[in-house]
Amino acid sequence: YWVPAKRLFGGQIVGQALVAAAKSVSEDVHVHSLHCYFVRAGDPKVPVLYQVERTRTGSSFSVRSVKAVQHGKPIFICQASFQQAQPSPMQHQFSMPTVPPPEELLDCETLIDQYLRDPNLQKRYPLALNRIAAQEVPIEIKPVNPSPLSQLQRMEPKQMFWVRARGYIGGSRGLVHGRLWRQDGVLAVTCAQEGVIRVKPQVSESKL
Repeated sequence: YWVPAKRLFGGQIVGQALVAAAKSVSEDVHVHSLHCYFVRAGDPKVPVLYQVERTRTGSSFSVRSVKAVQHGKPIFICQASFQQAQPSPMQHQFSMPTVPPPEELLDCETLIDQYLRDPNLQKRYPLALNRIAAQEVPIEIKPVNPSPLSQLQRMEPKQMFWVRARGYIGGSRGLVHGRLWRQDGVLAVTCAQEGVIRVKPQVSESKL
């Protein structure tokens, strides 16, 4: 069963802030750029107040600044730029990679089940795989090129997945760039996110 998180889900705050900003502009303009900063952890037990500042309203572009507030302090701030739809004589986009359709791929749950049935699987994997399988994940993920755990090889630091939301959405740094295409090949979103990575230290076992 699902246990609520102790902190607000960041994607929920981003989405609600963007909706608040969009309600302050006319319906014929659409967001084309969004910059966000998470200032403090959000409390899921307290309502979030979204304050929208009309930074600029122009004939073609409009800018809105949004502040999400709890306990009188900002937990999140963002700036959104909106553009009125205009005809463009020049159009281009990154080409979508050549990948199998999601209907032909296995989701992570099925892959984990296959891994656990592999007689050559190393003994260190089952515990972690069962722990992952027991989690309820709000996103369905289908890896395009999964590697058998029994035959791990060096790979370039790039992976491709089909993803879609499902159910509810409940000092080290990392920078991730992503492009999301619709299934018909249209580039829908380009994004970059910087985050803090905290890894539990591994204690080496004595071999004596």
